[in-house]
Amino acid sequence: MGGCRLKNDRLFQILYILLEKGTVTAPEIARMLDVSVRTVYRDVEALSIAGVPVYTAVGKGGGISLMSGYSLNKALLSDEEQNQILFAIQSLRATDRTVDALLAKLGGIFQKQSVNWIEVDFSRWGWGETDHQRFDTIRTAILEKHILELLYCGASGQTTRRRIKPFKLIFKDKNWYLQAYCLKADDFRVFKIGRIVELMLCPETFDDSFEEIPPLETQSPPETFPITAILRFTPAVAFRVFDEFNRRSIDPQADGSLVVTTPFPLDSWVIGYLLTFGTEVTVLEPQTLRMQLAALSGKIYEHHKT
Repeated sequence: MGGCRLKNDRLFQILYILLEKGTVTAPEIARMLDVSVRTVYRDVEALSIAGVPVYTAVGKGGGISLMSGYSLNKALLSDEEQNQILFAIQSLRATDRTVDALLAKLGGIFQKQSVNWIEVDFSRWGWGETDHQRFDTIRTAILEKHILELLYCGASGQTTRRRIKPFKLIFKDKNWYLQAYCLKADDFRVFKIGRIVELMLCPETFDDSFEEIPPLETQSPPETFPITAILRFTPAVAFRVFDEFNRRSIDPQADGSLVVTTPFPLDSWVIGYLLTFGTEVTVLEPQTLRMQLAALSGKIYEHHKT
């Protein structure tokens, strides 16, 4: 069984070499694959028997070639399926920069000239290299099961040092999260990637002996003092409203303003978030939220007026 698999792998390698390079001599292929020339000719015969249009030409400029216009996709994949595979691999570039070689190989096999028609990049503006290095470290830790040590800034603003067993990198609602088992808390936790101040790959490894990793939604912290806020936004920030709120919660008004009814946790995050809209938002309800926003705005004014 193992020998058959190795031969199949070699046949695919020969096919890829021919697709990429055109005409190649048997001795060249033998050197690339570290096999004998006789083995190469036997493999070429096997490809031919399997229906691959491969042929040999003798003399100067001769060698082993594929029939002009042949591509692997005609036998296995539709044009749409090829594009879907290439798109999926291009998307992986966002967190794994090692896929470029694979993308180039499949582009050659599928005979696709334009394989870079889309780029997915989840890194922050101005933080590209830092974020990519962070993704590389997390990917290595998850795949090779290494403990990660991180300095993490929680919602309270306090930083704590954690040692975790990372399991899954998740992109949800415009943010990256790392689902992991926290050794300090002795339980599963979800860490927001943007709040990781320091990140270090530890030499220690772990086993994933857990029967089941809980779904992300069940690990989200419950809202404290949940409220329903009613907000009116001016047309000037309509683009943000449609970006950041559920469409069903938005009620367009005749004057162009937008009234949004949405649940919020009544904490400092909400006040800070609403302040980013400046005078383009009016809190209609609840009154407590309106007063808190006004009070903090007044303190900010007093702090900066001199």
